[in-house]
Amino acid sequence: MRPRRILVASSAAVAAVALVAAPQAHAYDREAYEYAAGHMIERSDIPKILGDFDESLSFSAGLGVRTYLCYLPSSTPDAAGTDVLVGKPQLQYSGLYSSSKGPQLFLGVRVLQFGSAAEAIKAFEALKTQSRKCKGAGSTTSASWIDGTETTSSWRVATSVVPQVTVAGVPSIGITQDNLSVSSDGGKPSASDNYTVYTLVNDVILSTSYEGGSTTNMTKDQRKATNQVAFNAVTRWVG
Repeated sequence: MRPRRILVASSAAVAAVALVAAPQAHAYDREAYEYAAGHMIERSDIPKILGDFDESLSFSAGLGVRTYLCYLPSSTPDAAGTDVLVGKPQLQYSGLYSSSKGPQLFLGVRVLQFGSAAEAIKAFEALKTQSRKCKGAGSTTSASWIDGTETTSSWRVATSVVPQVTVAGVPSIGITQDNLSVSSDGGKPSASDNYTVYTLVNDVILSTSYEGGSTTNMTKDQRKATNQVAFNAVTRWVG
């Protein structure tokens, strides 16, 4: 097997795709670090339909932080929305591939490491409960006080069960977030669509995320391909 390039990334480098990076760990288990770095997905694990990605994997390790699930915008223009979060693991490892050409794309796997399988199960149950809040759709329109240009922001978020990625009888949880902003000045629409699959595997939760660079909503085939990456991530982790 041809060795892959692994770039040790800073926290900021892996903040995309809802990969909320942890502070860099000052002390860690070297064996666990090396295992995580060597058991991330390969570039070949990413189906072509998801886009063209660079061969290099950006990898980081850090202390656990609360896990971001989705964002629910406020129904009031210019008011702050709500981040849906769940409890933090002990440690987390992140591996990220970014696009090599064309629109900006991100595909990443985050390993949320708990102290035991029992703790991971408890955390996954809490994640399932919190994920039920990630549903709904809406839009708001706001006007610039400088020139009166109006921007319409629409959003849709949905939670699903992913039986295609089931480990020890426990199906994964998928969260889709579609965001689109359109300006009345005729400028290019701004999109931020992402899909994340959460999978319970022994004493970890694997979070597989894909962010597309299109101004249209993520397709069924793209979500299906991301499910395949999540399945591949499980195979790599336990292999």
